[in-house]
Amino acid sequence: MADRSLGDALFRPRSVALVGASGDATKNTARPQRYLRKHGFKGRIVPINPGRDEVLGEKAYPDIASVPEPVDHAFIMVPAKSVPAVIADCAKAGVRVATVFSDGFAETGAEGLARQRAMVAAARAGGVRIVGPNSMGVIDVHAGAAITVNAVLEMPALKPGPLGVISQSGTMIGTLLSRGAERSAGFSKLVSIGNEADLTVGEVGEMLVDDPDTGAILLFIESIRDPVALAAMARRAYDAGKPVIAYKLGRSQAGRAIAISHSGAIAGDDEAAGAFLRHHGIVRVDMLETLIEIPPLLMGRRPTGGRNVAVLTTTGGGAATVVDRLGAEGMSPIAAPDSVRETVAPMGITLGRGPLVDLTMAGTRREVYEPALDALLAAPEVDAVVAVVGSSAQFHPQIAVEPIVAAARKSAKPLAAFLVPRADESLRLLAEAGIAGFRTPEACADAVRACLDWTAPKAAPPAPSAETLAAVTAALAAATTPVLDEWASRKVFDALGIPQAPARLLSGDEVHSVVGYPAVAKVVSPDIAHKSDAGGVVLHITDDLALSDAVAKIRSRVGASHPEARIAGILVQRMESGVGEALIGYRMTAETGPIVTLASGGTLAEIYRDASIRLAPVDLETARTMVREVKGLAPIRGYRGHKKGDTEALARAIVALSALACLPAGAPRVMEAEINPIIVQEKGVVAVDGLVVLEQGNADT
Repeated sequence: MADRSLGDALFRPRSVALVGASGDATKNTARPQRYLRKHGFKGRIVPINPGRDEVLGEKAYPDIASVPEPVDHAFIMVPAKSVPAVIADCAKAGVRVATVFSDGFAETGAEGLARQRAMVAAARAGGVRIVGPNSMGVIDVHAGAAITVNAVLEMPALKPGPLGVISQSGTMIGTLLSRGAERSAGFSKLVSIGNEADLTVGEVGEMLVDDPDTGAILLFIESIRDPVALAAMARRAYDAGKPVIAYKLGRSQAGRAIAISHSGAIAGDDEAAGAFLRHHGIVRVDMLETLIEIPPLLMGRRPTGGRNVAVLTTTGGGAATVVDRLGAEGMSPIAAPDSVRETVAPMGITLGRGPLVDLTMAGTRREVYEPALDALLAAPEVDAVVAVVGSSAQFHPQIAVEPIVAAARKSAKPLAAFLVPRADESLRLLAEAGIAGFRTPEACADAVRACLDWTAPKAAPPAPSAETLAAVTAALAAATTPVLDEWASRKVFDALGIPQAPARLLSGDEVHSVVGYPAVAKVVSPDIAHKSDAGGVVLHITDDLALSDAVAKIRSRVGASHPEARIAGILVQRMESGVGEALIGYRMTAETGPIVTLASGGTLAEIYRDASIRLAPVDLETARTMVREVKGLAPIRGYRGHKKGDTEALARAIVALSALACLPAGAPRVMEAEINPIIVQEKGVVAVDGLVVLEQGNADT
């Protein structure tokens, strides 16, 4: 549970000191004082300005130390170089929380990062918690505490409601407030978290979990800076029935670069972030509009799953845009179930067999639309319903919008409404009834996809045995270089219990295979990651003479392409065949910790971005799901008559490799491990190539 006194100081302070407050009402630094009064703040406002005795009608003080009464919350608007001294004053005065608007910290480089760290150290030593720096402020709509410079607070009034917002982008809290006002969306609290130098998204989120005014938590994030705190908050929010919904930047390299430059944070790969959010029950949306419009689709519900979406309409063209987008999102728009056909048949409505439940203009009546919608919501084949309303939404909401409201009261199944024309009054009716209403087919489809993709936070899988972890630790501890060569990597995979092709290491002039023929010969070197590219692999070796020739060729080619490489020997391995190949990977990411990846195997694995990714470790059921998700593995699942492979054995291998995330404290830290390919056979799997990379400093170099 969050610190209640800290939450009160942050959102409902009895007094706010505005450090750097300006007497010029046109300046940014005058805004917080104006906004606090404008929006009904009942506490004390204390301007801090050493050059004035009075600021905008309030008594001013030269510094916080001069304020005779206690200050709960300081909003700091002075240049970065002056901030540490102000924080020191806050500590001496017993200020509970300071929000730092000032920039010039980690986002500017090494000097700014050092300044930020020094500021935080001083704050922690004095018992002050910091929001920011680079924060545009904190808003508690219900309390009128508009401690912000965001110009959106010029709006005449703020609508209170259940949506809590935490944003790493300062301007985004204003964006959400203004766009939300158009949709009759009400907010509880909004926080511009800035650089998260001290208080993090997870910690502030804990306060929203405990806040009775907040029913859903919206996140606008550029990077995941404290995954442990964010995960803990998301799980508590789920247990409290408060969905956590995230819009995260970073799907492109350009987006990641912006995230890094904006706040000085590390931005990892987007796939790993997506796996993290899904693992912890956080709903991820792809569109900013969806972030505002989706909450009613999730609030008061639990994840339902499924992919079958019924789209009900009286306007074919408008609904077709939703069907098209749903299909692009991976959903399955379905035809009207028989129960719905039977419901509308007596009314003279005959439904087609396509992926659209079109009542046509003949169904533009409440006595048709409402029972048809009721029947769809009751149909077991249907996982969610989208009700599309045409021109009647703009001028005659009683025809289809009011029936949507009535139907929603009778069913707990996810129901979204897309209004084709601009229909502000109908959107207001939907919002007041707690129904998700959408203005665009893209946002509607994104929301339905996100709703059906929503999962409960994953429980920790069973831990590997102590014997397995000890064996893996021993194999890793024997490494003499951070990059383990294939022979050393094999020992790690053996300890994990992953089946491997029989092999022998030839370290001298010996050229006899004891693994049988046909065989493959490969150079073993910690300095050569891609052996084929270096000329270090010969396939289809049939006898000792061919093996001798292969060894000579490998030594010659590798000597030419990598003259400085350390060569441990030549690995002779029995050639294996099967019904397909896969790649299993493990990686420690900067943002989210360890992940495990499954993809199609072979030399082209990196080209086809067709992979399933999860946080590691995973359980067997999760691994089975991963196998089903990779399109390129359809043949081993028996697609179109292909011979089926042992997908269960592949799932067990995924679980085994993911156990690298479970190594005890003090064990060498694995940064990356990959088996490519692992051959899937009719019975079993066999790994034929792999690599393990340790954290620098974990092995003797």
